[in-house]
Amino acid sequence: MIHWLTAWVLLLQLGGTPAVDKNSLQTLAQTALKKVERMRGQVLSAPLKMGVKSRAEILTFVTSRLSQEYGPEKVKAEGWLLKDQGFLSHDIDYGQLVSELLSEQIAGFYDHTRQELHIADWLGAAVQEPVMAHEIFHAIQDQEWGGGRLLDSKRFNHDQILAHAALLEGDATIVMLNYSSGADMSTSAMTINMVAASLPMQMSSNQFPTMAKAPLYLKQSLIFPYQQGLLFVSALRQSGLSWTKIREVYKDPPRSTEQILHPKKYYSNRDHPSSVELPDNLIPGFKVRWSGATGEFHARQLLLQKLPTTDAISGAEGWDGDQTVVLSDGARHVSLTYSVWDSVDDARDFAKKLRQVVQGAKKSRSGAAVHSHLQQTNDIVVYAFSKDGELSRKAVKLALKTAKVERR
Repeated sequence: MIHWLTAWVLLLQLGGTPAVDKNSLQTLAQTALKKVERMRGQVLSAPLKMGVKSRAEILTFVTSRLSQEYGPEKVKAEGWLLKDQGFLSHDIDYGQLVSELLSEQIAGFYDHTRQELHIADWLGAAVQEPVMAHEIFHAIQDQEWGGGRLLDSKRFNHDQILAHAALLEGDATIVMLNYSSGADMSTSAMTINMVAASLPMQMSSNQFPTMAKAPLYLKQSLIFPYQQGLLFVSALRQSGLSWTKIREVYKDPPRSTEQILHPKKYYSNRDHPSSVELPDNLIPGFKVRWSGATGEFHARQLLLQKLPTTDAISGAEGWDGDQTVVLSDGARHVSLTYSVWDSVDDARDFAKKLRQVVQGAKKSRSGAAVHSHLQQTNDIVVYAFSKDGELSRKAVKLALKTAKVERR
């Protein structure tokens, strides 16, 4: 679920050709910069800072950014949430796994906090220039269009950041595709669909052993910005938006993964998510360790644990808003979601399907008992997971009494 970095890295099946000499990288980067600027009609207003990083340096960078952006306690609580909901085994070190996944997948990155481009020193010559084009465009997104602010986890909730990452990554992936092909492929539905369909296999190949063995949810979370972002930006282009108009999207970005998954809910019939607010003192003596909207993407992944893809997609697509929290008193914790749906029928359908997922799921993958409690009332579905069954029931009951919902 940690997505702050995904918009600044490139996941790519790398070739086996020798790496480019470091002395040639600056010249190559300047060539790529000029070409990208011409492609998108946007010139960087300041010189591009750049550096070269080894694998060890990139791992250090990823670990440091996780700590700075989230902090160990929030990372730990996010791990609790995913474990309680059945996505991860309880014996997994979530923070370490995320660090390993991100550092394994990086083929270059743009650091928006320092406005600096870093290029991996092990890349083969055949892919070095397209990687630079992708990451250089992130510099344009950040420095000229304010893209870096869209990944601020202190300003935006989880679902918003994932949607923003999809815009940033999808647009940069099209830049890379166009750069390599020498033509604008963004309006070719067949080409875009083929590229999008190939990404999961590329990103989970044996070349990336950590990703290949990772739990499905984490794979899907890392793939989402690239695959669904590519489809989203292409859908905007196919609807008739010029590249100038696409630039304006950064001023009014998608606000939910729902809008990414269903582009017409962004550009044709705007459907903003409803706001849900739960009190910080929902359960006396418990503190909020993690809080944010998890969105349609997460609701879909919940159902995908046991249901066929078509059933999971239809069950989640009526999502209209949520707040998810992880509460703890030190010894105990509970993961709670208060969700709003487009209609009573949508809420009923999701609740029915989620019950199918959790029914009989008395134990986690590692054997630890996890209890769930779910209640559907009109167009509201509230559900909680905890090793303490009474605590999960209490959390749902109090949430139904105290939540505030603002429809949009």
